[in-house]
Amino acid sequence: MILLINPRTSKPSEVRSQFFREPNLGLLYLAAILDLNELPVDILDLEQFIDLNEAELESVIIERIQGYRIFGITSLTNTFHLALSIARIIKSHRNENYIILGGPHVSFMYHQILKNDQKTENLIDFICIGEAENSFLHLVEILESQILSGKNFDNYEKQINSIPGIAYINSERKLYVNQAYDNIDIGDLPLPARYKLPQENYYYSVANIIVNRGCPNQCSFCSRQNLFKTTRIRSIDSILEEIRDIQSLQTYTHINFYDNININRKFFRYFCEMLIENKIDIPWGCELRVDTISSEEARLLKEAGCQLVATGIESANEIVLKTNFKYQDPEQVRQGIINLKEQNIAIQAYFVLGLPGETEISFYETTEYIKSLPFDKNDELNYFIATPYPGSRLWDEKETFGINIFENDFKKYDCNHLIFETKELKRVKLEELYTKAKRIEKEYQRKK
Repeated sequence: MILLINPRTSKPSEVRSQFFREPNLGLLYLAAILDLNELPVDILDLEQFIDLNEAELESVIIERIQGYRIFGITSLTNTFHLALSIARIIKSHRNENYIILGGPHVSFMYHQILKNDQKTENLIDFICIGEAENSFLHLVEILESQILSGKNFDNYEKQINSIPGIAYINSERKLYVNQAYDNIDIGDLPLPARYKLPQENYYYSVANIIVNRGCPNQCSFCSRQNLFKTTRIRSIDSILEEIRDIQSLQTYTHINFYDNININRKFFRYFCEMLIENKIDIPWGCELRVDTISSEEARLLKEAGCQLVATGIESANEIVLKTNFKYQDPEQVRQGIINLKEQNIAIQAYFVLGLPGETEISFYETTEYIKSLPFDKNDELNYFIATPYPGSRLWDEKETFGINIFENDFKKYDCNHLIFETKELKRVKLEELYTKAKRIEKEYQRKK
């Protein structure tokens, strides 16, 4: 009765890369919860149909939605248009189907999205705001009762209104929002339902494990702090249980751990020691802050089997960093990278152009800094353009930061298109510097 859908957003070249993106964990958690509560649920992950063209993909959607009445669709800001396209197909097949949207974009833009949908296509029935493990379950239980009983929806509206984190247009054609939110204990969640992912097409070889939710940092370009109201770290035992589960499936050859696994130094040490003591031999990578990585911690990572560290460096200019609440010392970042490279751990380094406070001088300061880092042929470097995602401080406090957002097409909010200009860097100059930034990225890649 319930189908969870992940839009296809990747290019074929991305799928063939060594560390292609992992399955959508949000949907896997929801599937596990519904399954645990004996609610019939399946997953349609359109990333697994990467070789199909658009017409073929639409045929797959039409074929796979048969027999379902409740649909949960996730999306990011730049993929929201794909979620709407899928909803359009589902509603054209049967208008009585229920469409529930979730994910970071709709969590922050639900008011505008629902009001616009009400005026246009009436595709969206509900939006789950923020952490949806509880709200989605309760909503689905109510909708299933309504479908099976054949009663009018109005009979269940009071129950729906009591669910925290739900937004929809009610029977009076008014926007109803329950802004209360759940503070999910991720250690209490069932293991993600990876067994629900079909294997007949492309199957994932890289698994991802969430070790925490939320972030104590306040980086201007990140919406995580608003999406997850508090920072929570999982227990070591629950992480080990999930690793064992992934190994038992025998299809995964790499694990990535998210997000910022050294957010707590004591947890970080326990985490590495757990991998060592249990002789976990599957290769893995992680996200972390390198500015605090000591030589001893780098050795611990290596002994635990870490092969890749992804880290956001953003800029080498301290004014730019402080302006955007990214409190790290570029020289401490350099030392952390040196410590990791001494252990032959590969680095995936992220830099950002165009943040408030950036000038042409600070850009060249950063490019010179990049050249001075001890990167080798095993490392990757990405240079992105600053993007004000809904929910981030850049979006919510645009006047305070003094930015002028000139691009309103959310399809371009992918960190690869210019979205705003600042007092220091106007659009033409940003375009010029971004071309140089991507050239540096390509020059580095040619060294491989």
